[in-house]
Amino acid sequence: MDIKSLYTRYRGLMMIISGTAILLAALVVVLLRPSVPEAKATWLWDTRLVENHTEDIIEFAKEQGVTIIFLQIGNEVNDASYRRFVAAANKAKVEVHALNGHPEWALRERRKEATRFLNWVKQYNKESRPEERFAGVQFDVEPYLLTSWSTEQEAMVEQWMESARVWVESAQRDQLKIGAALPFWLNGIEHEELGEGRDLRQWMVDKFDYVAIMAYRDAAEAIYEVARATLEEADEQNKQVWVGVELNESMEGPGVSFYEQPLPSVKQELNELVSLVDKHSSFEGIAVHSYESWRNKHETKIAQKTDDTSAEDASP
Repeated sequence: MDIKSLYTRYRGLMMIISGTAILLAALVVVLLRPSVPEAKATWLWDTRLVENHTEDIIEFAKEQGVTIIFLQIGNEVNDASYRRFVAAANKAKVEVHALNGHPEWALRERRKEATRFLNWVKQYNKESRPEERFAGVQFDVEPYLLTSWSTEQEAMVEQWMESARVWVESAQRDQLKIGAALPFWLNGIEHEELGEGRDLRQWMVDKFDYVAIMAYRDAAEAIYEVARATLEEADEQNKQVWVGVELNESMEGPGVSFYEQPLPSVKQELNELVSLVDKHSSFEGIAVHSYESWRNKHETKIAQKTDDTSAEDASP
């Protein structure tokens, strides 16, 4: 065999080896890539927990990959407790957003209550050290829960928009990040104030820095189906979307919550959900509602494991 033929065979072999190496490297990347994103968020409603359970909350948050806690603000907790909790969370690289809201806050006559909350957050931040400050605020204002929604929807939507403008402008003056918890079906609401061809979902995504879409369904594909319109809108507007999932018991009927599903099943669905939504640039992560029910589901699993182990030890 002449030298030219040997060189040709050698070159071909090296190309095959190189190609195989590239494929193997790509396979390793796929296999090693986490099945869920590191970024998760959760709503924490029982504010009093921060007084005596800060370490437990932060440890659980770190274990679950939580990067933001939406913390309900309550009058029964003093500022010193908030400062200790927020500082501990920041040290663990977990942001804390002050959370509050009532359905009536959307209405003109109750807007002052929301303004007082926002002013409290701003004043708290001014009086706190950098590591003790809230990284943002979230409004959970759901006027559609009011009985008058069915008969006065147009007027209430107009007032809701007015209130949102006030909140956003106030937060922006202090460079405070502001988000909103929203239902997935706002794309079905139109109003003359929105302009022709625009719906309330588009308007809310445009106004707030981020939205937490309450895409409450109990299967990955169903969650993505109801969240997709908001994700696509946020992609276009370069905004952020947290996709919310429900772990609390729901009174809205079947198919809404993961409440009755075991933890492994929930994790499997959330992994699948990530694979569906990860293509959206607006996707920030999964927001779990709520911390209390999430923690309880984990503790239930631990208790079941303990019971199973005890039963095995007791068996002959």
